[in-house]
This record gives sequence, structure tokens and C-alpha cells, in this order.
Amino acid sequence: MRWYRARTKRALGVALQSIRQRAGTSQSELAARVSSSRPHLSRLERGTSPQVDTLMQLLDVQGYELVMVPRGSTVTVEPPR
Repeated sequence: MRWYRARTKRALGVALQSIRQRAGTSQSELAARVSSSRPHLSRLERGTSPQVDTLMQLLDVQGYELVMVPRGSTVTVEPPR
């Protein structure tokens, strides 16, 4: 398993797509598992969902980024230098 960093909504979409593909799951299968639609999942993976845009902007203006790690991982965070 690998970790992903997302500083833009496009990077978040690429990470989501990679995670889904590595699991061997189709967009339709995953959308059904989260009670969503395949087109909505596709928009998320392309980085065009307006809700994701707001999330990424909120993180950015406050100096944060999104980091995705496999569940159960141990993460060490050091302050910026």
C-alpha cells in the first residue's frame, strides 16, 4: 500500500482513482458501495467536483494539504522548517 499527497483537487482525484484501480474496483462498483453515482465519482477523479474545490481551497488558504495513508499506518508529522 502507498500513501498519497494532495495539494490540488486534481491531485486528490488522481489519488482516488489510483486507490480504486489498485483495488481492482470499477467506478460503478465503488459508487454503489458509497450510495453515489458513477458520474459523480468520475467528476471527483477528474478533480472537477465543486465540493472538492471548496475543500481544497479551504485547506490551501490555511496552509494545509491532504495526505492519505493506509488505515492503521503510523504517521509522524514534523513541523515545517
